[in-house]
Amino acid sequence: MTDERRGRRKLGGLVLEAAMVVFAVLVALAVDEWREGRQRADLVDRARAAIEAELRANQAELAAGGPTVASLHAAVDTLVRGLRAGRRDLSWEIQADIPDFSDAAWQTARATGIMAHMDYPWVLQIARVYETQDLAGAAQNGLLDALGRAVVRPPELERAQDLQGSLYMALQVYANLTDRYRELFGDAPGP
Repeated sequence: MTDERRGRRKLGGLVLEAAMVVFAVLVALAVDEWREGRQRADLVDRARAAIEAELRANQAELAAGGPTVASLHAAVDTLVRGLRAGRRDLSWEIQADIPDFSDAAWQTARATGIMAHMDYPWVLQIARVYETQDLAGAAQNGLLDALGRAVVRPPELERAQDLQGSLYMALQVYANLTDRYRELFGDAPGP
């Protein structure tokens, strides 16, 4: 065999070896990409399930607390009418379970960047629910402030009216939030 032939044979072997190494690297990269894709899909599924569970729990909070806030609103309305009529022998007791909404799963999904891999229309719908929950939280803060100012003996008309307005706003936002839950889940019981 000539030196030229041996050189070609050796070169052919090196080319084949290099091609096998490149092929092995490409297969390893593809397997790694597939594994990362599976992990990302699993994380997306877990995040979505956590968000939906969180919203269901928030929905239950609203269903439990909304009616007590509505009852308090009715009692404050009666108190305001009595105070306007000049009655001074009125007393009141304030009791209400104010819903406690969570957004931990939503915030975690946003912070980890997993939202970028979720279905955009679903994320948009969920974002609207959380926006409305934020409004409910703001209304509740106003309500708690008004409750703090209203607890005086004997009740005063101005403070009772302030509380009445805060209760009304909270109930309006609760109604909007109930609608958002119904849009999302389709089976949300109203408060």
